[in-house]
Amino acid sequence: MKTILKSKALRFIITGLWCALIFLFSSNSADTSGKQSGRIVGIVIDVFVPDYDSFSEARQKQITDTVTFIVRKSAHFTEYLVLGALVFWCLYKTKEKRLRTALAAVLTSLYSVTDELHQLFSDGRSCELRDVLIDTCGGITGALAALLIFVLWEKRTKSFKQI
Repeated sequence: MKTILKSKALRFIITGLWCALIFLFSSNSADTSGKQSGRIVGIVIDVFVPDYDSFSEARQKQITDTVTFIVRKSAHFTEYLVLGALVFWCLYKTKEKRLRTALAAVLTSLYSVTDELHQLFSDGRSCELRDVLIDTCGGITGALAALLIFVLWEKRTKSFKQI
């Protein structure tokens, strides 16, 4: 029984820590956030655009802007993909799988809205509807991925019980 309680608590602790991490990222100023994503942008450009230095400044700026956009929006999607899966994991008492998935998606989306509003109070940051939509898509994807894993796990454990 104690192991189950620890497991239940662990679900919420991990999910809470992930929410705190998202909150911390949103608390960064625009300059800090730009520097963080800028490092990743540099790596992506080095890997996928090996002849970057041979391009004109205008072309380099265009490439950098495009990669920056992709990296930043992929980060949004990924943060909320993980959150959607974690919230699904926390809703272990909701036995109806469709309801559990829908609740995880809705709760993740609501957190996204509050997080975007929170960014209004971070220096140089803004609240973007596009980011809420990207976050929501990530949350839905995470909840659906968790559902798929849950269903596959359920089938596997049932087949082992029959042996």
